[in-house]
Amino acid sequence: MKEKIFNIIQIGDKSNRISRSFDFFITITIICNIIVTFMETFSQLSAFSTLFTVVEYLTVSIFCIEYILRIWTANYLYPEVSSGHARLKFLCSFDGVVDLLTIIDVRM
Repeated sequence: MKEKIFNIIQIGDKSNRISRSFDFFITITIICNIIVTFMETFSQLSAFSTLFTVVEYLTVSIFCIEYILRIWTANYLYPEVSSGHARLKFLCSFDGVVDLLTIIDVRM
């Protein structure tokens, strides 16, 4: 099951229809998050702030789940090292850092 999840969440696996659907889903999620973040900057749209907050929390929750799954399946991404080292390697990788920064969502 772990390997199957890895194959689904890996970007660009065109041979797997579920993986392509996941890529599409994550892309739509990212776009929704960006649009909501942008729209929150307009005071004229303050009436929609509750909706924006819900969408933001939902998209960030999806990013968290994806991040956890990527950490959990890191040993398939780095099969040449131990499971713990593979996780650490992912966390320190460019993709791992970008995923973490996506989730942090600092509000000032």
